[in-house]
Amino acid sequence: MQVFLSLGGNLGNTQEIFKACYPLIENKVGAILQQSSLYQTAAWGLQDQADFINQVILVETDLFPEAILVAIQAIEKDFGRERKVTWGPRTLDLDILFVDQQNIQTANLQVPHPHIQNRKFILIPMHEIAADYVHPGLKKTIAELLRESKDESAVNIIPHL
Repeated sequence: MQVFLSLGGNLGNTQEIFKACYPLIENKVGAILQQSSLYQTAAWGLQDQADFINQVILVETDLFPEAILVAIQAIEKDFGRERKVTWGPRTLDLDILFVDQQNIQTANLQVPHPHIQNRKFILIPMHEIAADYVHPGLKKTIAELLRESKDESAVNIIPHL
């Protein structure tokens, strides 16, 4: 099964946190097949905070979606994630964007992630690695969703050092 995950953070050295979390993702979820570049974005939702760094990765896994959620929440906790304020600052935020072409609605999990089409900080890195992926609910490609997005926020690629 293939899963797209988003990574985000704005507390601490986010680039180092991302590097340190990749082995944990591979150990607890599955092999990372692709990863987008890193992007810097102004905070979304609660705006009075530091800019975020975001990335999208593609993972191959044998886990069921609920088990993926448990695993990524454990990884977030390993990096000091505390869920105190909605859209607040965080060391590491891991979200399940897509699981193959599944639509999942449970008490704990919504897949596809319900706000993908409204967030360029997800659409742009996703477009980099999977522009032709079709959103299973909206029946549009990531490229189409990005073109149609009303999100005006700046999403800037972080050059490799």
